[in-house]
Amino acid sequence: MAPRWRSKRFGGSWKNRCDGVYRRRFGSMGGLPTLLPDGRGSVAAQLIIGNAEVIEPFRINVADGALDDLGTRLRQTRWPEQVPGVGWTQGTELKWLQRLVSYWMHQFDWRAWERRLNELSHFTWEGIHFVHQRAASGNGVPLILTHGWPGSFLDYMEMLPMLEHFDVVVPSLPGYGFSARPPIAGVNYRYVSERWHGLMCALGYGRYGASGYDFGSGVTTILALDHPESVMGIQITTLESDLAPAVDELELTDAERSYLAVSRDWDKTERGYSAIQSTKPQTVGYGLNDSPAGLAAYLGEKWYSWSDSTPSDDFLCATLTLYWVTQTITSSMRDYWDNRWHPVDATYVGTPTAFGVFSHETVPEGEPPRAYLERLYNIQRWTVFPRGGHFAPVEETAAVAGELKAFFRDLR
Repeated sequence: MAPRWRSKRFGGSWKNRCDGVYRRRFGSMGGLPTLLPDGRGSVAAQLIIGNAEVIEPFRINVADGALDDLGTRLRQTRWPEQVPGVGWTQGTELKWLQRLVSYWMHQFDWRAWERRLNELSHFTWEGIHFVHQRAASGNGVPLILTHGWPGSFLDYMEMLPMLEHFDVVVPSLPGYGFSARPPIAGVNYRYVSERWHGLMCALGYGRYGASGYDFGSGVTTILALDHPESVMGIQITTLESDLAPAVDELELTDAERSYLAVSRDWDKTERGYSAIQSTKPQTVGYGLNDSPAGLAAYLGEKWYSWSDSTPSDDFLCATLTLYWVTQTITSSMRDYWDNRWHPVDATYVGTPTAFGVFSHETVPEGEPPRAYLERLYNIQRWTVFPRGGHFAPVEETAAVAGELKAFFRDLR
């Protein structure tokens, strides 16, 4: 068994912010169930920070058989026909996908990725996988970075060398990659944010910053809302639609109306995935968990349509392989179901907030006006970027890293 180490407790301020972090019963948290993954009752009854949580080192080692099976399935792909000339209008373009699958079969090297990833410090805590990079100075600003769907912790790996003055924590969302998802309903933004706060406390961080995009933006938002005494500031690059400000039509500005009109047009052509994943994720999961080419089509379309410049084939194949070998596509899609049927009502977030606007998706989603975001967030920094789309940490890594350094330098 791998050696274990226990969480290090700092002084009184850490204790005041983190002791008893789970004492509040989850049943009152936006419809979150009180059942633990093992069925023993509320998290409050079982997890109280102050008892040292066990954090275990983790190493990635995918079985040869899983990779061999993946290759076999890719070679046996049955390709559907496509209407000539429609391009991407009906979904993933056939030739684009065939090229990506060919690269996945013949050129992609998971073992090379595995070796690079294992040079980082991986751990697990209470079923949550995370990467932890401490600042060499020993005085880094604690910062937790949260990915979205259909991403993973890989989204932030190229950014780590740029964040040398931070103590960076990059967890995998529950049900993504190497993080287990509890076999319960209601694993919503608030559930995850409580897990993240518990993780940061277990690492000894009583005050920290947070950043994220997509679901990571939602988790970061609720983390700041529920733990303002601990979260010094947040930086996000997308607005979650189910947390967007609720504003009467008559109160909207012209800029806000224009933005929402573009957003509604995007919904008409791009929102189908969300409808099925928020109602029947299990049904679509059977096919995606059984066909790697189908998985590549489904996720590849999002990376293509939501990006300004689609990431490299190598990165896409690493992301696809991670979903495939961990069999987490179905569990990841439950984020949509859980947040729809166990919604969290966001109120005004008083925590200092930086928003990076990356609104250059291949299929435009619109550029949110600052005034619209100020209805929900205490915006202290607002930066509009000339490039980059939904997956800003991957597409414009240096730009996001620069934003994080500039914003948190003034907050420390």
